[in-house]
Order: sequence, then C-alpha cells, then structure tokens
Amino acid sequence: MNKKYSESPEQILIVDDLPENIRLLSSLLSENGYQVSSATDGKMALSMIDRECPDLILLDIMLPEMDGYQVCRYLKSQEQTRHIPIIFLSGLDSESDKVEAFKFGGVDYITKPFFVEEVVFRVKTQLSIIKQQQQFKWMLDKQIAERKVAERELNKSRALLTGVLNSSLDGVAAFEAVRDPQDTIVDFRWLIANPVAAMTVGGTIDTLRGKRLFVEGTPGHLFEGLFDLFVQVVETCTVIEKEHYYDSDSLQAWFQIVAVKLGDGFAMTFRDISDRKQIEITLKNTNNLLAYQANIDSLTQISNRRRFDEYISQEWSRCAREQEYLSLILCDVDYFKAYNDTYGHQAGDDCLYEVAKAIERAVKRPADLAFRYGGEEFAVILPHTESQGAMKVAADIHQQIQDLQILHVSSEVDNIVSISLGVSSLIPDAASSPHALISAADNALYDAKIQGRNRIIYKSSDLSSDRSRDDEDQHN
Repeated sequence: MNKKYSESPEQILIVDDLPENIRLLSSLLSENGYQVSSATDGKMALSMIDRECPDLILLDIMLPEMDGYQVCRYLKSQEQTRHIPIIFLSGLDSESDKVEAFKFGGVDYITKPFFVEEVVFRVKTQLSIIKQQQQFKWMLDKQIAERKVAERELNKSRALLTGVLNSSLDGVAAFEAVRDPQDTIVDFRWLIANPVAAMTVGGTIDTLRGKRLFVEGTPGHLFEGLFDLFVQVVETCTVIEKEHYYDSDSLQAWFQIVAVKLGDGFAMTFRDISDRKQIEITLKNTNNLLAYQANIDSLTQISNRRRFDEYISQEWSRCAREQEYLSLILCDVDYFKAYNDTYGHQAGDDCLYEVAKAIERAVKRPADLAFRYGGEEFAVILPHTESQGAMKVAADIHQQIQDLQILHVSSEVDNIVSISLGVSSLIPDAASSPHALISAADNALYDAKIQGRNRIIYKSSDLSSDRSRDDEDQHN
C-alpha cells in the first residue's frame, strides 16, 4: 500500500554505535509520533532494511566494520532502497566530510553534538518533502494516465470524436484564423469546444461556435495576452506548451495550455494545474528553507561557520580581481566560561544571542556580514573596507556590547559582559588564500586578550608568508 494513504506513523532507522545516542534519538523521535528502530553497525542496518524499508535513516559515519559512507553507497546502488533519504549524523565537522556525505547521496548532514530541536526539524522537513514528492508524482502519473486514455480514444475514429471530447477532463477546443484583406491574422473564431472548455470560459458548446476569441472591448477573458502566441502557432507551425496564470474577480487559477496548428487555425487543450503549481511552490519554499538552515547558526540566528568559509573565499576572489581592500574582525566574549559557570548555560545562550544581534546592529552595509565563528567567537567580513573603516566598525561593535549592560560579576575586566576584538585588512592576492587575513586577525585578537581584554587591536597581514606557506603545502 502506498504510504501516502497510510495512517501508520513514519518509520525511522537510527544507525549509531553509541547506545546513548540511540536512546536519546529514539526517545526524542518516539515522542514526536515516529516509529523508531535502531542498529549499532552497518551490516545490522542493511539486514533490517532488507526486511522492511524505513521512511528515513539517521546514519552515523564512524561505524565498526562498515562505515556510514559504505552503507549509504550500497543503499543508493539498489533500486528498492535508493529512494530512502539519509541524514548523516556525525561528529566529523570538516567541509570535506560534509561534501563526501552529499556525494554519496545524503540529503542532509547534522554535526554532533546536535541540538534536539534541529534534529526534529530536519527529520520533519525531509519527511514532509517525501510526502509532497509522492503526492506530486501521484498527480503527475494520474495526469499522464488520463492524457493517454484521451489520446487512445481520439485515435479510434472520427465517429468517436464527440464522445471523447465530452468525456475529457481537459478543456479541448479548435479555432480558425480570421484574416484582414492583407491576409494578416486579426482574430480567431471558435470551431468546436468540449463541455469543460465551454464551462471554463463561461459559455456553452452552441453559443461559442462561430464566436470570435479576441473581441475588441471585452478584456479579461481566459486567453487574454496569448494572441501573439496563437498567431505564431498558425504561421510557423510551432507547438506551444505554456503555463498560464488567469486572475479575475471570479477565478484565480493556473492552466497548462497546449496549442498545435490545425489547418488555417489551431487546436488547443487546457487544464487547471493549480494544485500541481501549489505543490511546486511548496517544494521550492521548502528547499529555500533548507538552504537557509544550512547557512544560519541555530542559536544566534546569524550566519554560521560554513557560510563564513564560503563568503570569505568569495570576497577574497572578488576583491583580488578588483584590487580592493578586504577587512576581517574576529571577536571573543571575555570570560564567557566564567559567565556560563556563574549564570548557567541557558543564560549563556541568551547572552550569545544578544551579543550576535548587537554585532549585527553595528554591521550596516549589505555586503558586510556577521558570523558565529565558533563557541563564543564571532567574525565580521567587510569587503571594500580599509583599516580605518574596519576599526570604526570594530569600535561600534565594542560600544554596542557595552550598551547591552549584561551583568557579569565573574568578569576580571568589568562587571558587565565585554568583548575583545582583533582586526586586520589587506588587498587580496589571487595567488594566495584568505589564511593570511584570518591569521592576522586571530593574532590581533590574541594580543587583545594578552593585553587585558575588553579592547580592540589591529594587525597588518603578510601575504608573502602566506604564499610561501601555500607553496610549501603544495610541495608536500
């Protein structure tokens, strides 16, 4: 039975060699209404999948005997299991591991330690996509089957034409060209229409016959705006297949229109595809949401480290081409471990969220982006910005944090939360990497901490040493 119509809960298989992870995930997902099974190694997982295919798999990479990549590769090579979405759940956090996971066919990648809300959200999102895809495929298959039935009926004989037209679920009509004395098409005249076509345009088979399609002074009909396309069909024998949105006071709907030349006119079929378009829009929105989630830090709601790596490489190349300055600010919340120990992790999370929003308020230009760099560290990338501009932004960030007035009795530099900042700027060189800029800003941040924290330090970058390091890496 197609699970699309089944009332039974979705089945999720957890594959992890750590029992505590399995217990946590099983409890979490079961509470959310899912049927959960588990395996502690790849072979056990494949054996269980062979007996009954789950709807989704949470798969660890580091497994005994047969790792997660091998399990995924095998499942994607089999016809009966290649459709199962696989979310990798791993402590491996390098870009290469994530890229490898997606190459093997994973649909998502969650890094351990994970946020339970994130796991539930991503599981729900993937299962929602599956349901939508199943519904979309079912509707398309149904439409194809209906069209094939119509085509078979139309091919039987002219004697069956009226019956076929009257039973078609599509609107079907034929038109002849109306030409002026210079043989230019100025309009089209209805020849035949089946009941669906007549009902859709608000007429009857008899009243439409002989009526002109584009009559001056009567705007707003179903095919308004398509006159030039219909002329093209007749004059060039072009087959037109178009999705057309009709919006009026009485009807808002999407139609799929197919028009082909017929004598000195054309035949046309059209159907309401509003349901299908709604599914497409939902899928697009879901994909956009997934892309957003992949680049946003779930705690602070600003860009994450993955987006930082992408953006600094992108802006490095662009500023190198344009020979413009690129600046980087690295920030660290002072004595944040002591803050967590004093006020608790929930307060610590709230503090990081407020700090992130304060940094965003200080970053005003569209191309300037703030990131959660890791833990209590933040970063700001400033394209087309020299050292003076970068130091001004850093000062604004420092002041924004001061203005928060978040109490921090365990701080050794102030009684409120403060921040240390390292700043660096340079004109990128296409032959080197962003490492020089990151290293200089990191060294500046280190000096700010050594010199007493709660301050801003600037350091210049050395591209020549970075190029030497890149060359050494290539030779090694």
